[in-house]
Amino acid sequence: MQQLKCLEILMKFLCRLPNFFERLIYYFLVPDLIAKIIYEIILRIPPITISQPKQMFFYGLILFEYVILIVRYRSFRPAIRQSNPVFVLLIIMLFHGVIVGIWWGNSVSRLAIDTVNVFVVLANVLILSDPNKVADTDFERIFFINRLYAASMILMSLIAVMVNPASLISLGGSTATAVTASLMFTEIYMTRYISARSILRCCTSLVLLTATLQSWNRTTLVFVGAALLIFFARKVSRVPFKIAYLSMAFMMVFAVALVMLPEDSALSRRLSGLEDLDLSARTGSIGEREAEADAVSDKIAALGLIGRVFGAGHGASYDVKYTWEWKLNYSNAHYGWVLFYLRYGALGYIYLGLWIATLLISILRMWRSENPASILVCLLSVWNIGYLGTYGYFSFFIAGVPFVRPASRRDPVTVA
Repeated sequence: MQQLKCLEILMKFLCRLPNFFERLIYYFLVPDLIAKIIYEIILRIPPITISQPKQMFFYGLILFEYVILIVRYRSFRPAIRQSNPVFVLLIIMLFHGVIVGIWWGNSVSRLAIDTVNVFVVLANVLILSDPNKVADTDFERIFFINRLYAASMILMSLIAVMVNPASLISLGGSTATAVTASLMFTEIYMTRYISARSILRCCTSLVLLTATLQSWNRTTLVFVGAALLIFFARKVSRVPFKIAYLSMAFMMVFAVALVMLPEDSALSRRLSGLEDLDLSARTGSIGEREAEADAVSDKIAALGLIGRVFGAGHGASYDVKYTWEWKLNYSNAHYGWVLFYLRYGALGYIYLGLWIATLLISILRMWRSENPASILVCLLSVWNIGYLGTYGYFSFFIAGVPFVRPASRRDPVTVA
């Protein structure tokens, strides 16, 4: 009887087709695993230089989804009235960026790239407003595949480190790391009962996450701290003593991992940089971000009043001096407010304020939810706010998931 039940669960696990929300999660992860194998191990290319191929692969997968959606348009039932109000903001940003970019004669290819980033966020917010695209997501399968992905990335990273000195043991780029870590904490949040199985799952996730500690950045540290606080706040009123012990165990694991962290690791260098922080300097990772802000300010000032109000539009670029080199025709900006100011001018600050307000509302609405999709959205919103201060493009690369209002038609998933 027990064997039949296990077989039934296995068949359900294998045969049930993933919905759009589940497939989107996998699309965030697959490009990083493939890039790790092809670019880092086989071609031995530094990982910092391969973000664009990963993005092209991701957008190719998304384009395939959009084509299928167009073919099956009759089954598409978006609930625009129930969708996030940021939908309207994204439409305004899209037209604003395109019109202003054309006005200033920006590069057509770069204008198209910046527009695609916003369009994908807009399209996914609309698509995921359809309850059929989110409800009944098989999170048991997602959690399993996520652990499998994390273990595979660590194994591939160990191989990459042996053949490519520039490689790190990581879960992938910023987007893949955010999705993987958020899924791990979502699974921990959904654990209602302390059992051998649940302890094994939680410990496995923590070990996999801690194994990549050397590749963490400051935003990852902030997220882990915020995720632990949310976890404690969710559970403390229910089983205070057990959760207190478990939270202390989490803290001890990360404290020991930090103590054992090599001094020459990327995270150690970032933490040391905070100790010697000098905002007047224009060298180092933080100094270079300040240099970007100065260069963007000069770029917009040169465009006059129209530029200060409306920005330089999609496809805008500028020149900036880094510690060891000049970046010419550079279109990125690590600070979110600098990126929005470059593209949308003073109006960009309004857009960014509404963007942050929407993310905060998502966090406040969903942090106590028992729906795993809502918890995942909440945690990705935390990541989004964090990255607005360190890597503004993350807001677009996460493809609108933090703005989703998940629907659910069945009992929430409980991890035993």
